[in-house]
Amino acid sequence: MKPPADKSKKTIAKNNYAELLEFQYSKIQPRMLKEGECQTPRGDVCNLCFAHAVTYQQEIQPKNNALREFWNSLKTGISIEPLIHSPLGREYRFVTKRKVFISREKYVLGLIGVNDDNNKSFAMNIVECVIEPNNHNAVYQTIQTFIQQPHNKKAGEIFNYIVVKGSTELSIIFNVNDNTSFSRKILNQLSKYLTKHIPGIVNVFVFIDEERSRYYMSAKAKRSGKASFQKIFGKGKLFHSTAGKKFLFSPLAFTQTNHSILENFISSAAALLELQSGDTLYDLYCGYGLFGITLAGKVKEVIGVEASREAIDDAKENAVRNKAARAKFFSAKINEGSVQRIFRHSGNGLKILLDPPRNKTEEEVIEYMASKQPEAVLHIFCNSEIIGKELKRWSACGYLPVKAVPFDMFPGTDDIEVMVLLKPSSAVLL
Repeated sequence: MKPPADKSKKTIAKNNYAELLEFQYSKIQPRMLKEGECQTPRGDVCNLCFAHAVTYQQEIQPKNNALREFWNSLKTGISIEPLIHSPLGREYRFVTKRKVFISREKYVLGLIGVNDDNNKSFAMNIVECVIEPNNHNAVYQTIQTFIQQPHNKKAGEIFNYIVVKGSTELSIIFNVNDNTSFSRKILNQLSKYLTKHIPGIVNVFVFIDEERSRYYMSAKAKRSGKASFQKIFGKGKLFHSTAGKKFLFSPLAFTQTNHSILENFISSAAALLELQSGDTLYDLYCGYGLFGITLAGKVKEVIGVEASREAIDDAKENAVRNKAARAKFFSAKINEGSVQRIFRHSGNGLKILLDPPRNKTEEEVIEYMASKQPEAVLHIFCNSEIIGKELKRWSACGYLPVKAVPFDMFPGTDDIEVMVLLKPSSAVLL
């Protein structure tokens, strides 16, 4: 992401939320940084997000302005609600990562910067990233110290990425490029070094990716058979609680980026869907059961579906842990075939919640769900670029948006989470 700049001479795309927000921020005088904050040890400022330039308090109005303009461009027929603020505007990220680069004959842990001229990546060795928790930053600085010690000068060459998950409890994932005895020795030494110096680390895992894939949990590497996932320290899962429920989940399972906003997120979903005791709720892309389990007490039945078998195993265990007997979970890739097999209900009392990843739902998924005539659908978007196209698919099937609620799930960035409630056009137009 480029730093905020003067956009007065450039035409801003009204249907591009990121551009609209960047224009709003360009009007604000950049804030003063504390030593080490959003910058490298050499003083180079990180511009990968807007947190280096604005405080959280300064973000709110520009985001609302950009959201209204963006939403109006979609011509949905409804207005968007004001942005729901994040309780933590900084130090909120539950999952963070660093790529391991070689720089000046030393290995450094860096955020991934991209040169706009040649599109090549480079290390942004940030001392203190303000949208990441302090204990995550401490993990990275401790690893940096370890791999730059003279007797560990070759240790850095085995790493692709370092990943940290958690808040009070921390899970560490080492993405490495081989599984030699040298690598195993280094990883065990580093694991002991970290747990000695950083409180709260409950487990350490190794993901072996000999191809040095672009992504830290490369699906391609898994399919190729050249990757493996191993625990080298601690218990197998990570814990968190929200909305009065307790969850354990595998480090392979998807989890929301900002846990501080989750209770509001969940309660808003329940209110928008107007859940009743006789309803059947389909929770698609359910992960480890966050929505399904917290909402199970409000409905007759919850049916959760998720492609990841690890996440579904976690969801089933979490249902037992929270005595959510009404919640049932199934592993299936969400496509036309799977929804046809799974949907057993239709009409009144059927409600659907879908929270897909950034890419759009697969072809015919929306179309088939609409054919089951649900009473209400809550479609959650974490990628503003696909909202317009997805809503057009719903409209073509007879479902119109009746309410849109944005959540500041990713403070400091140009990403946004939007809940859109849809109902049959026959009900909306009455």
